[in-house]
Amino acid sequence: MAIVRKPARPGNFPGGTVDVDALINKGGSAPTREPAAREEETARTTTPIVLRLPAGLLQQVDTLLKARPVRIPRHTWLVEAVYEKIQRETEGSR
Repeated sequence: MAIVRKPARPGNFPGGTVDVDALINKGGSAPTREPAAREEETARTTTPIVLRLPAGLLQQVDTLLKARPVRIPRHTWLVEAVYEKIQRETEGSR
Protein backbone atom coordinates (compact mmCIF):
# COMPACT_ATOMS: atom_id res chain seq x y z
CA MET A 1 0.00 0.00 0.00
CA ALA A 2 1.39 3.37 -1.00
CA ILE A 3 1.69 6.12 1.54
CA VAL A 4 0.67 9.57 0.40
CA ARG A 5 0.22 12.90 2.07
CA LYS A 6 -3.16 13.88 3.35
CA PRO A 7 -5.01 16.02 0.75
CA ALA A 8 -4.83 19.73 1.45
CA ARG A 9 -8.02 21.46 2.58
CA PRO A 10 -9.49 24.11 0.31
CA GLY A 11 -7.68 27.36 0.97
CA ASN A 12 -4.59 25.60 2.32
CA PHE A 13 -2.72 25.39 -0.94
CA PRO A 14 -0.01 27.58 -2.40
CA GLY A 15 -1.39 30.85 -3.71
CA GLY A 16 -4.16 31.22 -1.13
CA THR A 17 -7.87 30.98 -1.84
CA VAL A 18 -9.53 30.86 -5.22
CA ASP A 19 -12.05 33.51 -6.17
CA VAL A 20 -14.73 31.14 -7.49
CA ASP A 21 -17.05 33.95 -8.62
CA ALA A 22 -14.28 35.53 -10.69
CA LEU A 23 -13.55 32.16 -12.26
CA ILE A 24 -17.21 31.60 -13.15
CA ASN A 25 -17.71 35.15 -14.46
CA LYS A 26 -14.58 34.87 -16.57
CA GLY A 27 -16.47 32.43 -18.73
CA GLY A 28 -15.18 31.32 -22.05
CA SER A 29 -16.21 30.88 -25.62
CA ALA A 30 -18.80 28.42 -26.77
CA PRO A 31 -17.54 25.51 -28.81
CA THR A 32 -17.80 26.06 -32.54
CA ARG A 33 -18.50 23.55 -35.26
CA GLU A 34 -16.84 23.15 -38.58
CA PRO A 35 -18.65 24.95 -41.44
CA ALA A 36 -19.41 21.60 -43.10
CA ALA A 37 -21.03 20.34 -39.91
CA ARG A 38 -23.23 23.46 -39.75
CA GLU A 39 -24.36 22.96 -43.35
CA GLU A 40 -25.16 19.32 -42.65
CA GLU A 41 -27.12 20.31 -39.53
CA THR A 42 -29.09 22.88 -41.52
CA ALA A 43 -29.98 20.21 -44.06
CA ARG A 44 -31.39 17.99 -41.30
CA THR A 45 -33.52 20.64 -39.61
CA THR A 46 -37.26 20.58 -40.07
CA THR A 47 -39.72 23.39 -40.61
CA PRO A 48 -43.09 23.13 -38.91
CA ILE A 49 -46.06 23.69 -41.22
CA VAL A 50 -49.83 23.74 -40.86
CA LEU A 51 -51.53 21.15 -43.05
CA ARG A 52 -55.27 21.44 -43.56
CA LEU A 53 -56.93 18.29 -44.86
CA PRO A 54 -60.57 17.52 -45.55
CA ALA A 55 -62.06 15.39 -42.78
CA GLY A 56 -62.85 12.54 -45.18
CA LEU A 57 -59.26 12.36 -46.41
CA LEU A 58 -57.95 12.29 -42.86
CA GLN A 59 -60.37 9.47 -42.02
CA GLN A 60 -59.05 7.49 -44.98
CA VAL A 61 -55.49 7.97 -43.76
CA ASP A 62 -56.47 6.87 -40.25
CA THR A 63 -58.26 3.80 -41.64
CA LEU A 64 -55.13 2.83 -43.55
CA LEU A 65 -53.01 3.33 -40.46
CA LYS A 66 -55.26 1.13 -38.32
CA ALA A 67 -55.06 -1.66 -40.91
CA ARG A 68 -51.25 -1.78 -40.78
CA PRO A 69 -49.71 -4.71 -38.88
CA VAL A 70 -47.20 -2.33 -37.25
CA ARG A 71 -48.52 0.97 -35.97
CA ILE A 72 -46.78 4.14 -37.11
CA PRO A 73 -47.66 7.74 -36.32
CA ARG A 74 -49.86 9.63 -38.75
CA HIS A 75 -47.10 12.20 -39.18
CA THR A 76 -44.66 9.53 -40.33
CA TRP A 77 -47.17 8.17 -42.82
CA LEU A 78 -47.80 11.64 -44.26
CA VAL A 79 -44.06 12.38 -44.58
CA GLU A 80 -43.55 9.06 -46.38
CA ALA A 81 -46.43 9.92 -48.72
CA VAL A 82 -44.82 13.27 -49.56
CA TYR A 83 -41.47 11.58 -50.30
CA GLU A 84 -43.18 9.01 -52.53
CA LYS A 85 -45.01 11.75 -54.43
CA ILE A 86 -41.80 13.73 -54.95
CA GLN A 87 -40.05 10.59 -56.19
CA ARG A 88 -42.85 9.84 -58.69
CA GLU A 89 -42.90 13.44 -59.92
CA THR A 90 -39.12 13.60 -60.42
CA GLU A 91 -38.97 10.21 -62.14
CA GLY A 92 -41.81 11.22 -64.48
CA SER A 93 -39.99 14.36 -65.60
CA ARG A 94 -36.89 12.46 -66.79
